[in-house]
Amino acid sequence: MTLRIFNLLLLAATLSASDLSAQGNEQEAWLKKAQLGPFAPKIQDWEAIKSAAKNEGKVVIYSVSSRIFKLQKDFKQKFGVEIEAHDIASDTQLEKFRREHRAGLYNVDVLFNNESPLLLNEFLPKKLVWNFVPDSVVAFLDRDEMEPFLVQRWSSRIVMFNAARNPSPPINNLWDLTRKEWKGKVLIPNPIEASVMANAFQTILQHPDAMAEAYKQAFGQPVTFSERLTRLTKKNVALAPADAAKEWLYRLMQNTIFMESTDKIYQSIGDVKQQNPPIGINTFSKIRDNKPGVYDARPAFNVKPAFGVTYPTVLLIADRAKNPNAAKLLIRYMMEEGFEPWNEPGDYAARSDVVKKQVAKFSIPPFDELKLWKVDPNHVYDSRLSFVELFLGLR
Repeated sequence: MTLRIFNLLLLAATLSASDLSAQGNEQEAWLKKAQLGPFAPKIQDWEAIKSAAKNEGKVVIYSVSSRIFKLQKDFKQKFGVEIEAHDIASDTQLEKFRREHRAGLYNVDVLFNNESPLLLNEFLPKKLVWNFVPDSVVAFLDRDEMEPFLVQRWSSRIVMFNAARNPSPPINNLWDLTRKEWKGKVLIPNPIEASVMANAFQTILQHPDAMAEAYKQAFGQPVTFSERLTRLTKKNVALAPADAAKEWLYRLMQNTIFMESTDKIYQSIGDVKQQNPPIGINTFSKIRDNKPGVYDARPAFNVKPAFGVTYPTVLLIADRAKNPNAAKLLIRYMMEEGFEPWNEPGDYAARSDVVKKQVAKFSIPPFDELKLWKVDPNHVYDSRLSFVELFLGLR
């Protein structure tokens, strides 16, 4: 049993019925005042929201992106509301928020987060967060971008190569990353340290048939399984059966250097001065830092069977937020003109009208035409422990 699960069980065991009732009453009173959840009005009164937000004076956000700081000046000038921003990785910010909430410390108003498996399976069911969709953006979003939570943009982990030394991608198949010539030259974020990369690997592992077909295309014969994988899946039946996706992961690990910093991975791949650059899997939007004569890292769009994994970056209001109106205002702003810091190649807006402009501006393929596998948050949540066992067992 993990420490996280143990803590949750311990908390439930120590709360009396009266404690739970009191908490329920406090939460209901807050929801009524904040006009969220079952008390959300059918028509949003934005003049009233703006007035109340100005009286609240500030909004606190835990953000997965440091670009949040670019909004502070303009938001304060426009609405008279200060943004208190904290740049925190998604899994870390959720654990921080959970501990604070458990202690009755309601320190945050908005969560800007890409850890959808935990949000969907723990935080939403336990009513620790509340979804809020500004009515001004409803016409531009698909249903799955409004429920169960509001998607601001689609982020991705993709195959990235050095375009200064390679006019075209040096690989066209995920299995190419396992070839001998890439030994020690495949850079990837460490999935044990970065949950987003773990989610990406788990998503690839969800497609064994596609990976088997890709192997045939790469090597002209059916995939065979390594002794290491065969032995591991026989020893641990929870990891069985052996399949092409698991074999790919094992072979990939023989070539990979796992790193903690996505910035360092981008720089190592994109540095134009090197003669024999590495390749890797990294955050798509890092290509925004490309600079002539310095860095030139680009996505390998045509890699089979997919060149990456995509996942939503979402906005939610924290339960018992002290500044709920300022939270609503900030969320709307980040979906509208405040989206500008993320209006970069590799960050595909959820809004259909914005993404059309991105395709034209950056000369990139439409999002729905990319060969990206979407993260299944339920699958990732349910298979997280087995993935860690598989990864450590193969390593």
